[in-house]
Amino acid sequence: MPDFEKIENSSSFRELMRRKKRFLIPTTILFLGLYLLFNIVISYTDWLNATFIGDITWVWVFAFGLFAMTWILVTIYMKRAAKFDEMAKNTLKEFEYDEEETK
Repeated sequence: MPDFEKIENSSSFRELMRRKKRFLIPTTILFLGLYLLFNIVISYTDWLNATFIGDITWVWVFAFGLFAMTWILVTIYMKRAAKFDEMAKNTLKEFEYDEEETK
């Protein structure tokens, strides 16, 4: 069984956590901020009722933008997660721990 406290205190693990936080915190703030902003704007103002093109109002553009943002963020996260997983595996190998051997 590996010494998880030793792993947690290693520089490679701290670098992994630093990179994850540097990506996840701003991404989460962006997602939640825009999602909450949408609900506040449509509930308490009429800013998005203006016409965008024809019968399409800005509320539809904003709502579609939220869907697009979600898919984009998921795609980016999937690519970043692969790098995070590789960093985690390298950290575990550094401490001679192989998940495959324990299964």
